Amino acid sequence: MNFRENIEQHKQDYSKAELKVHQFVSNHIDTLETYTITKIAELSHTSTSAVLRFCQTLGYKGFKDFRYDAIRFLHHHYKRDSVDQLDRITDNYSSLINQFRSLDRSVIHTLIQAILTKDSLHIFGVYLSSLPAKYLHMGCQSLGIASHFAGDLNSGAHLTNIINEEDTLIMFSIAGSMANFKQSLSALQHNMPQNSFLITLNEKTPLARIFKHTIVLPGSLYNTQSVVDTQAVPMIFVDILLNLLHEELQ
Repeated sequence: MNFRENIEQHKQDYSKAELKVHQFVSNHIDTLETYTITKIAELSHTSTSAVLRFCQTLGYKGFKDFRYDAIRFLHHHYKRDSVDQLDRITDNYSSLINQFRSLDRSVIHTLIQAILTKDSLHIFGVYLSSLPAKYLHMGCQSLGIASHFAGDLNSGAHLTNIINEEDTLIMFSIAGSMANFKQSLSALQHNMPQNSFLITLNEKTPLARIFKHTIVLPGSLYNTQSVVDTQAVPMIFVDILLNLLHEELQ
């Protein structure tokens, strides 16, 4: 029994957390040797202890033995499917875009109405999340919708001085990290605007407890692959959102 057959053979033995590890490992088997136990835990939204239990369920003493077996399998047994690489990349994007159909229409409608009906709109995103935030800001300007944009921690902190309870705040956070919020918008934590929206790829983000509305975009696993840039998913969402706003303004 080879490495791949082994991880599938034990599928019925996995706990809920181990199933998430299994899904990640199965989807990234061709690049598995590049990941540490910490990185696998982070990208599968589990913990290092869950990854370790997964390895032990497979019969390994620990992650080191698991990784060694994975590398040996990749170097001696595993071969990429002989498909056209352009087709493979296009299929990844097509699958990703189709997942947008599962988004909650009611939350998106609420977001659109908040953008259109509130006088003060604030859009925030830092690091990788700054690009989709800026894209939404510029798109709103093109539609005649005024907004304030903050693309770094310092300008985000300044937003807290002008945001009122009746305003609309949209924060992009691809990873859903609490750290960026604490370093910039912490003054708002107990006095958030009535219309606060978090747009993220992390379904388990602790920020969801702070924001009134959270939109979890699809594709968290796709974003660990080089064929889909981390910023691509929220950029696609912003493009969809701007088109919906344009239709509402007609």
